[in-house]
Amino acid sequence: MRILILGGTVFLGRHVTDAALARGHEPTLYTRGLHGAGLFPEVEHVRGDRADLTPLRGRSWDAVIDTSCYRAAHAEAAGQLDVGHYVFVSTGNAYPTWPDEPVDEGTPTWTTVDDGYGPQKAAGERALQAAMPGRVACVRAGLLVGPHDNVFRLPWWVRRVAAGGPLPAPGDPGRSLQLIDARDLAGWMVELAERRTAGAFNGTAPIGQTTFGEVLDLAIAATGSDARPRWIDEPALAGAGVEPWAELPLWMPESAAGTWRMGTARAQAAGLRCRPLAETIADVAAWLRDGGERELGDWRAEHRPAPLSAAREAQLLALA
Repeated sequence: MRILILGGTVFLGRHVTDAALARGHEPTLYTRGLHGAGLFPEVEHVRGDRADLTPLRGRSWDAVIDTSCYRAAHAEAAGQLDVGHYVFVSTGNAYPTWPDEPVDEGTPTWTTVDDGYGPQKAAGERALQAAMPGRVACVRAGLLVGPHDNVFRLPWWVRRVAAGGPLPAPGDPGRSLQLIDARDLAGWMVELAERRTAGAFNGTAPIGQTTFGEVLDLAIAATGSDARPRWIDEPALAGAGVEPWAELPLWMPESAAGTWRMGTARAQAAGLRCRPLAETIADVAAWLRDGGERELGDWRAEHRPAPLSAAREAQLLALA
Protein backbone atom coordinates (compact mmCIF):
# COMPACT_ATOMS: atom_id res chain seq x y z
CA MET A 1 0.00 0.00 0.00
CA ARG A 2 0.98 3.60 -0.55
CA ILE A 3 0.50 5.22 2.86
CA LEU A 4 0.71 8.94 3.56
CA ILE A 5 1.89 9.58 7.12
CA LEU A 6 1.19 13.06 8.45
CA GLY A 7 4.05 13.34 10.90
CA GLY A 8 6.22 10.28 10.85
CA THR A 9 9.53 11.19 12.49
CA VAL A 10 8.68 11.84 16.17
CA PHE A 11 7.68 9.12 18.68
CA LEU A 12 4.33 7.65 17.55
CA GLY A 13 4.78 8.81 13.96
CA ARG A 14 8.28 7.34 13.90
CA HIS A 15 6.90 3.98 15.02
CA VAL A 16 4.11 4.17 12.42
CA THR A 17 6.74 4.62 9.71
CA ASP A 18 8.75 1.68 11.08
CA ALA A 19 5.62 -0.49 11.13
CA ALA A 20 4.60 0.48 7.59
CA LEU A 21 8.06 -0.37 6.27
CA ALA A 22 8.18 -3.65 8.18
CA ARG A 23 4.89 -4.68 6.55
CA GLY A 24 6.15 -3.92 3.06
CA HIS A 25 4.31 -0.66 2.42
CA GLU A 26 5.48 2.52 0.70
CA PRO A 27 5.23 5.45 3.11
CA THR A 28 5.31 9.12 2.19
CA LEU A 29 6.13 11.36 5.17
CA TYR A 30 4.69 14.86 5.33
CA THR A 31 6.60 16.92 7.90
CA ARG A 32 8.15 20.32 8.39
CA GLY A 33 11.59 18.73 8.35
CA LEU A 34 12.43 20.19 11.76
CA HIS A 35 12.58 17.01 13.86
CA GLY A 36 14.06 13.67 12.85
CA ALA A 37 14.84 14.98 9.39
CA GLY A 38 17.61 12.41 8.92
CA LEU A 39 15.37 9.43 9.64
CA PHE A 40 14.11 7.08 6.94
CA PRO A 41 16.25 8.21 3.98
CA GLU A 42 14.81 5.32 1.97
CA VAL A 43 11.29 6.82 1.85
CA GLU A 44 9.79 9.90 0.24
CA HIS A 45 9.75 13.03 2.38
CA VAL A 46 7.48 15.93 1.46
CA ARG A 47 8.09 19.18 3.31
CA GLY A 48 5.22 21.35 4.39
CA ASP A 49 3.09 22.60 7.26
CA ARG A 50 -0.15 21.11 8.58
CA ALA A 51 -1.86 24.43 7.96
CA ASP A 52 -1.16 24.15 4.22
CA LEU A 53 -1.49 20.81 2.43
CA THR A 54 -0.84 22.27 -1.02
CA PRO A 55 2.26 20.05 -1.59
CA LEU A 56 -0.02 16.99 -1.35
CA ARG A 57 -2.72 18.13 -3.78
CA GLY A 58 -3.07 16.25 -7.05
CA ARG A 59 -1.69 13.02 -5.63
CA SER A 60 -3.36 9.90 -4.24
CA TRP A 61 -2.63 7.29 -1.58
CA ASP A 62 -4.32 4.11 -0.46
CA ALA A 63 -4.46 5.37 3.11
CA VAL A 64 -3.35 8.16 5.40
CA ILE A 65 -2.32 7.82 9.05
CA ASP A 66 -2.53 11.20 10.74
CA THR A 67 -0.37 11.55 13.86
CA SER A 68 0.02 15.32 13.86
CA CYS A 69 -3.38 17.02 13.74
CA TYR A 70 -4.35 19.31 16.62
CA ARG A 71 -6.80 21.66 14.88
CA ALA A 72 -10.23 20.79 13.51
CA ALA A 73 -9.68 23.04 10.48
CA HIS A 74 -6.56 21.05 9.59
CA ALA A 75 -8.52 17.79 9.80
CA GLU A 76 -11.24 19.25 7.60
CA ALA A 77 -8.64 20.21 4.98
CA ALA A 78 -7.00 16.77 5.15
CA GLY A 79 -10.39 15.17 4.55
CA GLN A 80 -10.26 16.60 1.02
CA LEU A 81 -7.10 14.67 0.12
CA ASP A 82 -7.34 11.81 -2.37
CA VAL A 83 -6.93 8.87 0.01
CA GLY A 84 -8.77 5.58 0.27
CA HIS A 85 -8.90 5.31 4.07
CA TYR A 86 -8.10 7.65 6.96
CA VAL A 87 -6.67 6.67 10.36
CA PHE A 88 -6.87 9.68 12.67
CA VAL A 89 -5.00 9.83 15.97
CA SER A 90 -7.39 11.45 18.43
CA THR A 91 -7.24 11.44 22.23
CA GLY A 92 -9.05 10.39 25.38
CA ASN A 93 -9.52 14.12 25.93
CA ALA A 94 -12.14 13.97 23.16
CA TYR A 95 -14.50 12.83 25.97
CA PRO A 96 -15.65 15.81 28.08
CA THR A 97 -16.14 13.57 31.15
CA TRP A 98 -12.62 12.11 31.04
CA PRO A 99 -10.49 11.82 33.19
CA ASP A 100 -13.00 12.58 35.93
CA GLU A 101 -15.16 9.61 34.97
CA PRO A 102 -14.58 6.25 33.27
CA VAL A 103 -15.36 6.16 29.54
CA ASP A 104 -15.90 3.58 26.83
CA GLU A 105 -15.89 3.88 23.06
CA GLY A 106 -19.58 4.83 23.03
CA THR A 107 -19.24 7.71 25.49
CA PRO A 108 -20.28 11.02 23.87
CA THR A 109 -17.44 13.30 22.76
CA TRP A 110 -17.23 17.08 22.90
CA THR A 111 -19.80 18.88 20.77
CA THR A 112 -18.58 22.42 21.41
CA VAL A 113 -15.96 23.90 19.11
CA ASP A 114 -13.51 25.89 21.19
CA ASP A 115 -9.74 26.05 21.28
CA GLY A 116 -9.29 23.28 23.85
CA TYR A 117 -7.26 20.23 22.89
CA GLY A 118 -10.13 17.77 23.43
CA PRO A 119 -12.85 19.77 21.66
CA GLN A 120 -10.56 20.39 18.69
CA LYS A 121 -9.78 16.68 18.37
CA ALA A 122 -13.48 15.77 18.62
CA ALA A 123 -14.36 18.37 15.99
CA GLY A 124 -11.60 16.99 13.79
CA GLU A 125 -13.16 13.52 14.08
CA ARG A 126 -16.54 14.89 12.99
CA ALA A 127 -15.05 16.79 10.06
CA LEU A 128 -13.30 13.70 8.73
CA GLN A 129 -16.32 11.46 9.20
CA ALA A 130 -18.45 13.98 7.28
CA ALA A 131 -15.91 14.20 4.44
CA MET A 132 -15.21 10.45 4.24
CA PRO A 133 -18.20 8.54 5.66
CA GLY A 134 -17.40 4.92 6.42
CA ARG A 135 -13.71 5.40 5.64
CA VAL A 136 -12.33 6.85 8.90
CA ALA A 137 -10.87 5.15 11.97
CA CYS A 138 -10.63 7.51 14.95
CA VAL A 139 -8.09 6.22 17.48
CA ARG A 140 -8.50 7.97 20.83
CA ALA A 141 -5.07 7.36 22.25
CA GLY A 142 -4.32 6.89 25.91
CA LEU A 143 -0.91 7.18 27.58
CA LEU A 144 1.76 6.17 25.06
CA VAL A 145 5.09 4.78 26.25
CA GLY A 146 8.17 3.24 24.73
CA PRO A 147 11.52 4.21 23.19
CA HIS A 148 11.80 7.70 21.63
CA ASP A 149 9.13 9.08 24.02
CA ASN A 150 9.51 12.83 23.58
CA VAL A 151 7.01 13.64 26.35
CA PHE A 152 9.11 11.51 28.73
CA ARG A 153 6.62 10.34 31.36
CA LEU A 154 7.63 6.68 31.69
CA PRO A 155 11.30 7.46 30.92
CA TRP A 156 11.22 9.96 33.81
CA TRP A 157 10.53 7.09 36.21
CA VAL A 158 12.99 4.68 34.60
CA ARG A 159 15.73 7.29 34.74
CA ARG A 160 14.99 8.09 38.39
CA VAL A 161 14.80 4.41 39.35
CA ALA A 162 18.17 3.82 37.67
CA ALA A 163 19.71 6.45 39.96
CA GLY A 164 18.84 4.23 42.94
CA GLY A 165 18.22 4.94 46.60
CA PRO A 166 15.00 5.93 48.36
CA LEU A 167 12.39 6.90 45.79
CA PRO A 168 9.30 9.05 46.46
CA ALA A 169 6.35 7.13 45.02
CA PRO A 170 2.85 8.60 44.83
CA GLY A 171 -0.35 7.21 46.30
CA ASP A 172 -1.32 3.55 46.36
CA PRO A 173 1.10 1.03 44.79
CA GLY A 174 -1.95 -0.99 43.75
CA ARG A 175 -3.43 1.87 41.70
CA SER A 176 -4.21 0.58 38.21
CA LEU A 177 -2.56 2.13 35.15
CA GLN A 178 -3.13 1.75 31.39
CA LEU A 179 0.07 2.17 29.38
CA ILE A 180 0.30 1.26 25.71
CA ASP A 181 3.58 0.80 23.89
CA ALA A 182 3.56 3.23 20.96
CA ARG A 183 4.95 0.44 18.77
CA ASP A 184 1.84 -1.67 19.43
CA LEU A 185 -0.51 1.21 18.66
CA ALA A 186 1.47 2.09 15.52
CA GLY A 187 1.42 -1.45 14.14
CA TRP A 188 -2.29 -1.79 14.83
CA MET A 189 -3.08 1.50 13.06
CA VAL A 190 -1.26 0.22 9.98
CA GLU A 191 -3.46 -2.88 10.20
CA LEU A 192 -6.58 -0.66 10.39
CA ALA A 193 -5.42 1.02 7.19
CA GLU A 194 -4.77 -2.34 5.52
CA ARG A 195 -8.22 -3.68 6.43
CA ARG A 196 -9.93 -0.31 5.83
CA THR A 197 -11.49 -0.60 9.28
CA ALA A 198 -13.72 2.33 10.26
CA GLY A 199 -15.10 3.43 13.62
CA ALA A 200 -14.06 4.97 16.91
CA PHE A 201 -11.63 3.14 19.18
CA ASN A 202 -9.84 3.79 22.46
CA GLY A 203 -6.19 3.18 21.69
CA THR A 204 -4.78 2.06 25.00
CA ALA A 205 -4.14 -1.01 27.11
CA PRO A 206 -7.01 -2.90 28.76
CA ILE A 207 -8.30 -1.63 32.09
CA GLY A 208 -6.30 -3.20 34.93
CA GLN A 209 -3.27 -3.89 32.72
CA THR A 210 -0.76 -2.98 35.45
CA THR A 211 -0.26 -1.06 38.68
CA PHE A 212 2.02 1.78 39.71
CA GLY A 213 3.87 -0.58 42.01
CA GLU A 214 4.46 -3.08 39.22
CA VAL A 215 5.79 -0.34 36.92
CA LEU A 216 8.40 0.65 39.49
CA ASP A 217 9.28 -2.98 40.23
CA LEU A 218 9.78 -3.65 36.50
CA ALA A 219 11.95 -0.55 36.20
CA ILE A 220 14.09 -1.74 39.12
CA ALA A 221 14.50 -5.11 37.43
CA ALA A 222 15.30 -3.56 34.04
CA THR A 223 17.94 -1.21 35.42
CA GLY A 224 19.45 -3.44 38.13
CA SER A 225 18.89 -0.58 40.54
CA ASP A 226 18.81 -0.59 44.33
CA ALA A 227 15.95 1.93 44.29
CA ARG A 228 13.47 1.54 47.16
CA PRO A 229 10.03 3.08 46.58
CA ARG A 230 8.67 4.98 49.57
CA TRP A 231 4.92 5.35 49.09
CA ILE A 232 3.33 8.63 50.10
CA ASP A 233 -0.43 8.83 50.62
CA GLU A 234 -2.53 11.27 48.66
CA PRO A 235 -3.44 13.67 51.49
CA ALA A 236 0.29 14.14 52.21
CA LEU A 237 1.00 14.76 48.53
CA ALA A 238 -1.78 17.31 48.35
CA GLY A 239 -0.53 18.99 51.51
CA ALA A 240 2.94 19.27 49.97
CA GLY A 241 1.48 20.91 46.86
CA VAL A 242 2.53 18.10 44.50
CA GLU A 243 1.12 18.85 41.07
CA PRO A 244 -0.59 15.75 39.68
CA TRP A 245 0.71 14.39 36.37
CA ALA A 246 3.46 17.00 36.09
CA GLU A 247 5.68 16.83 39.17
CA LEU A 248 5.34 13.06 39.66
CA PRO A 249 4.43 11.76 36.18
CA LEU A 250 1.62 9.21 35.73
CA TRP A 251 0.13 10.08 39.11
CA MET A 252 -3.41 11.40 39.21
CA PRO A 253 -5.40 11.50 42.44
CA GLU A 254 -8.11 8.92 43.04
CA SER A 255 -10.69 11.67 42.52
CA ALA A 256 -9.84 11.54 38.79
CA ALA A 257 -11.51 8.15 38.72
CA GLY A 258 -11.56 7.72 34.95
CA THR A 259 -7.88 8.35 34.25
CA TRP A 260 -7.01 4.67 33.98
CA ARG A 261 -10.48 3.38 33.11
CA MET A 262 -10.81 3.82 29.35
CA GLY A 263 -12.81 0.91 27.97
CA THR A 264 -11.20 -0.76 24.95
CA ALA A 265 -13.69 -3.46 23.89
CA ARG A 266 -13.96 -2.25 20.29
CA ALA A 267 -10.22 -1.82 19.91
CA GLN A 268 -9.53 -5.30 21.25
CA ALA A 269 -12.19 -6.78 18.96
CA ALA A 270 -10.44 -4.99 16.07
CA GLY A 271 -7.13 -6.64 16.96
CA LEU A 272 -5.30 -4.24 19.29
CA ARG A 273 -2.87 -6.18 21.46
CA CYS A 274 -0.24 -5.06 23.96
CA ARG A 275 3.17 -6.61 24.50
CA PRO A 276 4.27 -7.42 28.07
CA LEU A 277 5.02 -4.21 29.93
CA ALA A 278 8.31 -5.72 31.13
CA GLU A 279 9.49 -5.68 27.51
CA THR A 280 8.53 -2.03 27.05
CA ILE A 281 10.25 -0.92 30.25
CA ALA A 282 13.40 -2.90 29.42
CA ASP A 283 13.50 -1.25 25.99
CA VAL A 284 13.04 2.21 27.51
CA ALA A 285 15.89 1.49 29.94
CA ALA A 286 18.12 0.37 27.05
CA TRP A 287 17.17 3.47 25.03
CA LEU A 288 18.14 5.71 27.95
CA ARG A 289 21.44 3.85 28.49
CA ASP A 290 22.24 4.37 24.81
CA GLY A 291 21.78 8.13 25.16
CA GLY A 292 18.22 8.27 23.84
CA GLU A 293 17.35 11.36 25.86
CA ARG A 294 19.88 13.34 23.84
CA GLU A 295 17.95 12.69 20.62
CA LEU A 296 14.91 14.60 21.85
CA GLY A 297 14.42 17.99 20.27
CA ASP A 298 12.15 20.80 21.32
CA TRP A 299 8.91 19.31 19.96
CA ARG A 300 6.45 19.23 22.90
CA ALA A 301 9.31 19.84 25.31
CA GLU A 302 7.00 22.02 27.38
CA HIS A 303 5.13 18.85 28.42
CA ARG A 304 8.21 17.03 29.73
CA PRO A 305 8.34 16.77 33.53
CA ALA A 306 11.43 18.23 35.14
CA PRO A 307 13.57 16.12 37.49
CA LEU A 308 12.93 16.62 41.19
CA SER A 309 15.57 18.64 42.97
CA ALA A 310 17.41 16.94 45.82
CA ALA A 311 15.68 19.28 48.27
CA ARG A 312 12.23 18.49 46.90
CA GLU A 313 12.92 14.75 46.99
CA ALA A 314 14.01 15.00 50.62
CA GLN A 315 10.85 16.96 51.46
CA LEU A 316 8.65 14.31 49.87
CA LEU A 317 10.53 11.36 51.36
CA ALA A 318 9.97 12.85 54.80
CA LEU A 319 6.22 12.36 54.20
CA ALA A 320 6.49 8.61 53.53
